[in-house]
Amino acid sequence: MGAFHGEGITMAAVLAGGLIMIWLALSGARALLAALSVTLHRPARLAAPLLLAALETLLFLLAVPAGTLLPEPQRWPLAWTLVALAWLINGAVSLRLWRVGITAR
Repeated sequence: MGAFHGEGITMAAVLAGGLIMIWLALSGARALLAALSVTLHRPARLAAPLLLAALETLLFLLAVPAGTLLPEPQRWPLAWTLVALAWLINGAVSLRLWRVGITAR
C-alpha cells in the first residue's frame, strides 16, 4: 500500500501541475497581450484558446511520457488526461467568449 500511495501522490502532483500550466498559459497570454496593447479581433480571440490547447497538447504528449516521475504504465493515461483537460478548459473559454460576446477590457 505504501508504494501505491506514493505513486498516487505523484500522479496527483503531476495532474495539479498540468492544470496550473493550463491556467497560467491562459492568464499569461492574456496579460502579455494586454501589456503589449494588442487587441485581437473577434475570430482571433475565439481561436486563441484553441491554438493554446494545441500547443499544450504537444507539450503534454512530449513531456509527460518522457518524464521519470511516474511509473511507465501511468505516463500515457495521464498525458491523455491532461490533453483532454487542456481542450476542455480552453474550449470552455472559447465557447464562453462566443456565447456572451467579447467585450474589450
